[in-house]
Amino acid sequence: MVKNTRYTVILLFLFIFSSCNNKSEEETEMTVEKWENDIENLFNTLKSKHINLYHSLPEIEMEQAVDSLLKNLPDLSDDQIFIRLSKIIRSLDDSHTGIWAQPKFYNTYPLEFFIFSDTEIRVLRTPKDYPELLGAKLVGIDNTTLNEIISKVLLVIQCADNWYSERDRLARYLKYSKVLKALEITNEGESANFEFILENGTYKTIKLEALPQTEYLASLKDPINLESPFSFEESLIGTPYLWYQPIDKLKTGYLYFAAYPSALQMRRFAVALSRDVIQRGTKNIIIDVRDNGGGNFYVGLELIKLLSSTDQIDWKNGVYVITGRKTYSAGMSNTAHFKELLNAKIVGERTGGNPNDYQDAEMFQLQNSKLQVQFSKRYYRFQDTISNGIIPDVHIKPSWKMLNNKIDANIKWVLEDIKQNEDNKSQFTTMYKRH
Repeated sequence: MVKNTRYTVILLFLFIFSSCNNKSEEETEMTVEKWENDIENLFNTLKSKHINLYHSLPEIEMEQAVDSLLKNLPDLSDDQIFIRLSKIIRSLDDSHTGIWAQPKFYNTYPLEFFIFSDTEIRVLRTPKDYPELLGAKLVGIDNTTLNEIISKVLLVIQCADNWYSERDRLARYLKYSKVLKALEITNEGESANFEFILENGTYKTIKLEALPQTEYLASLKDPINLESPFSFEESLIGTPYLWYQPIDKLKTGYLYFAAYPSALQMRRFAVALSRDVIQRGTKNIIIDVRDNGGGNFYVGLELIKLLSSTDQIDWKNGVYVITGRKTYSAGMSNTAHFKELLNAKIVGERTGGNPNDYQDAEMFQLQNSKLQVQFSKRYYRFQDTISNGIIPDVHIKPSWKMLNNKIDANIKWVLEDIKQNEDNKSQFTTMYKRH
């Protein structure tokens, strides 16, 4: 087994709007009048362009929240106004409608969390100076209890569909110093006392200083690398976000699919992949979309079209799709396509995106505050029944014990199932020959 160095695609909404023009924009001091203009433009634009803005929140409730904010403007800081706007947009309960500040707003504490449950939030990457925090459970910040922290932060996260994507976003927002301060979770602007229970059961409080996003990754120790026979370094074709590796011994091909190339690039990739599958006589295909946060699902259909033309794949039992909480938007959509069109067995967590929901985002920027806004343009139905996420055929819940032991539980289960299927086929063939 070799270390898995999978390329992780992080959807940082904070940067997707950045352009060369932004660099030359001069910052303007916000006034009540400028905020009033921006807020009016924000909600007028959403009302005119969103496909169905009030699908979850009655219009009168949003208008009351906006009116309340406008009345309070003179008494609020810019950060507090942004947080109030975030709460209003979040209350729309829309998976592709959100609002974000400029990157400088998101100074980050040097921690990476994973939320196993609302009572088990652990550190997966530690500050370089505090390696003992690996696996530590968060219990509070600046004497604010964990339950209070969760309830407050969940009100301002953007673009979440269900428990899984909410906890994915929550893990990120727990690190943002200005968010925690504006929500009155922390006492100071750029430092906070994080309270943990360490792996050995002892209690420890550590004061951390927030860093700019540009310094965040360099401040952390290396991530946990899960052991797997698959890695980009051993791949046959592809790029760090879309690659393919065969294992001849198991007649299996592994496809890591974390982001979308152009349609032409996907077509070329799929042609090369399908040719190799045919040449090797590959029977089983594993498609890993755990890190696929979205893109153009029509591009994913190019892959499906080419794969479906290879007859020697075991279309009854040999296609597996590994999903997780980061499987969102087009990643979720293509997961539904894999199940419907390739008879795939879904393994892992529920997807962070719901199969019947609002998607296809468009963006605009508010003139004065430079806040970035995204809204939904379409509604898609990928299942006959409504559910929170695509429900896996085999649910594998993330476990700190497995992660700490560097075990990829999803890959482990799939490979064991493939071996079991092959053993059953061999036994059947032997019995048939005897008779």
